[in-house]
Amino acid sequence: MRRHKILVVDDEVPNLRLLRRVLSEEHDILEAEGGAAALKILKDEDISLIITDQRMPSMTGVQLLEQSLEINPDAIKILLTGYTDVQALIDAINAGHVYKYIPKPWDAEELKLTVRRALEAYELKENNDRLVVELSQAITDLESVSVGTIRALADALDAKCDYTAGHSLRVSRFAVLIGRQLGLSNDHLRDVELGGILHDIGKIGVPESILWKPGSLTPEEKAIMSKHPVTSAEIIGDLKGLWRAREYVKHHHEYYDGSGYPDGLKGDAIPIGARIILVSDAYDAMTTDRPYREAIGHERAVAELKKMSGKQFDPAVVDALMAFIGDDGREIDRVLAEEFPDSFIGLTLPSVDPAQTGRQYRAEAARRARLAGSEAG
Repeated sequence: MRRHKILVVDDEVPNLRLLRRVLSEEHDILEAEGGAAALKILKDEDISLIITDQRMPSMTGVQLLEQSLEINPDAIKILLTGYTDVQALIDAINAGHVYKYIPKPWDAEELKLTVRRALEAYELKENNDRLVVELSQAITDLESVSVGTIRALADALDAKCDYTAGHSLRVSRFAVLIGRQLGLSNDHLRDVELGGILHDIGKIGVPESILWKPGSLTPEEKAIMSKHPVTSAEIIGDLKGLWRAREYVKHHHEYYDGSGYPDGLKGDAIPIGARIILVSDAYDAMTTDRPYREAIGHERAVAELKKMSGKQFDPAVVDALMAFIGDDGREIDRVLAEEFPDSFIGLTLPSVDPAQTGRQYRAEAARRARLAGSEAG
């Protein structure tokens, strides 16, 4: 045990001297002849333990300990008292957060033992507080690493096929807005946000020939593509903080009528975040250009969502999307700009311009066309 500073308080100087003699061998003793002087010392010194007499003029020991809580709430408190009213004593101890009371006349060895145990409790709390801070920092560091991993994965997918550039971020933001309309808690909104960002990362393992194919996919190619939700969930793995987002990602292609994949879940058996991401994903996919077709526009996208409401999509989720996108879709950009002035978790990829999606794809398609032409000639 290290050497601590102990404040002893008594209006009788001989008692202060006695306490000093008993305790000064192992600790630094500071003396105060009343409550006011003790409070001043508490403001100026780092006190580990307060020992005070109860019966003092102007301010009792309990009153002193009550006021000391505002200055140094962590200091251990011992009360020296001649109380005979047990209930009054208990009430006083509770009011001052007293560690222990010692009846007068006190025994020197008993006092030293009590002080030793009190300071052990003080050091234990110090250690616990330090561990809490270290644990909090470790969790923060882990979350930073997780966010960095999320950013790297999403950026890698955008770089792989720039037709999807910004898609995951837009899906994430649509999903958050839908979640708010549905009254989800902040914890659920965070997981919906992360799920939106991560829902397609499994496509990193899908060949470019499939991602960039301008025509319809063959049954074999569809089978490969349909594995991406499970692959996405596997990439996320078992990180405790992402378990719910992982389930949203895994099931974001489950359909409300049970005809989706991978597990054929139906209705409310599908996690709410997955139902939200499905609608967000579908809307963004229909209103942006893709290798296999141009955007169909807001009105046709809305008509398709309503047509498939209750079949592919959860009707409540579709209604929640309609509540903020507006009749003609012109409100979307304004809402997104107001609600998300910056990326929630720093997802940016300077080399890819979401406003010019497909530029990289079109350049590659032109190169292949030139190559095919030269070979034919």
